[in-house]
Amino acid sequence: MRPLHEIVVRQPGVRRGVAVFTGTRVPVRALIDHLDRGGSLEGFARRYPEVSSDQIGAACALGLESLLSTVPLEPPVAQASLLPSLDAGGVIVNAEELGAQQVVGRRVRCPACRTLVFRSWPDGWDSHAARRCRGLRARDATTRKAEFKRRFESLFLS
Repeated sequence: MRPLHEIVVRQPGVRRGVAVFTGTRVPVRALIDHLDRGGSLEGFARRYPEVSSDQIGAACALGLESLLSTVPLEPPVAQASLLPSLDAGGVIVNAEELGAQQVVGRRVRCPACRTLVFRSWPDGWDSHAARRCRGLRARDATTRKAEFKRRFESLFLS
């Protein structure tokens, strides 16, 4: 793998210290946002020809490598429970097995992407589902929200 400084740099005089691809003024955040919106690596390369495809691939590889070191090991589930299962921080981690009465107003880990923690379920579910949740397949906001609501309908009060 290429050294980090050959892929991404931060310099006070370039974009106020924001991380950019080495040798360019293109922020790495632009790639993240592009991919978040469903764009392809090829589409990003066409939009920013000053960033080489090697740099784009290497940046993705570095990001994935970093991600692998931060993904928590999920404990195996012995059986589905009728009671909330809490992590060390008191966050419900098995919401998909529960009903709305057990999760409303409580801290809940997103049952789709398993990363975001809702401070008070269901506050913020629609914004998260529409834009950020990586556990959904749909691309447009309306369809993503409908998918989330359909898959986890038991978590919403009627």
